[in-house]
Amino acid sequence: MAMPRMENEQEMLHALKAFGFEEKEARIYLAGLELGSTTVLALSRRTRLPRTTLYPILEELRRRGHFKLGKGKRGSTYTAEDPKELDARLRTRARQFADVLPQFELLRGTVHEQAGVTIFEGADGFRQLWQRIFNSGVKEYRNLTAGVGLTEFVREQYLVERIIKERVQRGIRSKHLIKDSRIARQIIAKDAQELRESRILPSDIELPSTVIVFGDEAAFISTRKENTMILLASPETAATLTTMFDLLWKHAQPPG
Repeated sequence: MAMPRMENEQEMLHALKAFGFEEKEARIYLAGLELGSTTVLALSRRTRLPRTTLYPILEELRRRGHFKLGKGKRGSTYTAEDPKELDARLRTRARQFADVLPQFELLRGTVHEQAGVTIFEGADGFRQLWQRIFNSGVKEYRNLTAGVGLTEFVREQYLVERIIKERVQRGIRSKHLIKDSRIARQIIAKDAQELRESRILPSDIELPSTVIVFGDEAAFISTRKENTMILLASPETAATLTTMFDLLWKHAQPPG
């Protein structure tokens, strides 16, 4: 005789789905709780699912820790995980999420997109901007900078070093027009190992912001005080800035 359906079954199925179970997974788990240590044949009869369907789902549930595989007199047995363990796992996940919630909050509002314009903010925005450059597929970009402004924007030196390392690993070269200074000379000294070619601009010019031109896009990186980066996706603007950069490049001094 068929076993009666359990009370509040739909509520329990809904709760399991909220935990991450698929419909069939939830039905199998509930059947496993009812039957205790059981066989695939018994689960098939209880859930009315063919054994060919049950085997891969049971294996997935076992992999996630929701069933334990054992040995009985008639072969393999399956035992559903104690619901208290599910509850403990869910509470652990909630605590883990709560621990990193402040980091998620920091990401809010770091990127604002409009037609052709993306605004980034802070160190997270800085990281995302460089990922945009890396993912663009370019093998070279142009950089107009005072050097000091860019390093002051991100005080986490490890982040700058990580970006340079990834750029080198990707084989992306760069041309730098850089305002002459002590920091500029330190940057230029690493040109060869960091796949960079630099030329020097006069030290008396005003260049508080950095401009990076790559492909059909241009990035404008402000000072730490303004804490803002603007990415403009515009082939015309990128072409204009490239022409201006190349004209300056012809007249700038190679490092000596």
